[in-house]
Amino acid sequence: MQLAVNYSAAAAELVAGGQIRFDCFKCPAWPDLVTTAQALLPVYVHFPLLVGAGRGDAMDGETGQPADWAKVAALLARTSTPQVNVHLSASPADHPGVPLDTDDPAHVERIATALAADLRAVVARFGTERVIAENDQPSLGECLRPAYRPEVITRVIREAGCGLLLDLAHARLAADSLGMDPRDYVAALPVERVREIHVTGVQRVEGHWIARMQQHRVPAATIERLAGRRFDHLPMTEPDWALFAWAMGQIRAGQWAHPRIVTFEYGGVSPLWEAMTDADVLREQVPRLYRMVAG
Repeated sequence: MQLAVNYSAAAAELVAGGQIRFDCFKCPAWPDLVTTAQALLPVYVHFPLLVGAGRGDAMDGETGQPADWAKVAALLARTSTPQVNVHLSASPADHPGVPLDTDDPAHVERIATALAADLRAVVARFGTERVIAENDQPSLGECLRPAYRPEVITRVIREAGCGLLLDLAHARLAADSLGMDPRDYVAALPVERVREIHVTGVQRVEGHWIARMQQHRVPAATIERLAGRRFDHLPMTEPDWALFAWAMGQIRAGQWAHPRIVTFEYGGVSPLWEAMTDADVLREQVPRLYRMVAG
């Protein structure tokens, strides 16, 4: 297993100064940023691809348009990206009339069918070994509940024959929304298909975090939207460390598939993520993760 870390200016400075060590950067699908990151370390790209609208293909979550497969192919060729990732997400806008927190069997079937149709199209393009699907979470009301139910995720991934990108922070948030223990939630996913793991902290956005956003001039509407909510992509806390240690134990015991890469999804390059990125957190938490991943 390799350890990757989200690219950020703080992480880049620490790497350049020899203060932290890991294997590669995870970057958004931004060609100029990829070039910058590659000057320091190998890079893999995390694509903003969404499935679940039921259009028979993936959508680009940044542009709101159908996936630009020529851009995807170009970035795959330029980087060390082994697989094309998609997010298993179904938005209320794409399924009018379906309540956000629905458990209606007809709605669940509708969302599962849409997820499967879109995912199969991506798998048909790249093959089962090159596609990984990521478990989603409530995401501040942007994802319909059926899309993050573990039995739906398991069904569509197994039907498509692709791999699982297991996001442990998403699992914590989804499990909380569904009233499940996070370990039970993860165990209900297709862990025999894990090919990549994302790990980061889940915290409530208040006090310190609101002050940091204000200092970095994050738009007031964004601050208001996040304030008081539990959010991921933050520093690891003890429950996050405990869940990650359990996951590593499952892998090493042979209970799950062995992923190629584990990514610390802390930090980033947008104004919001720059506000949340603290070099001291990277200095403390990256070495601990590296030891756990290296075994």
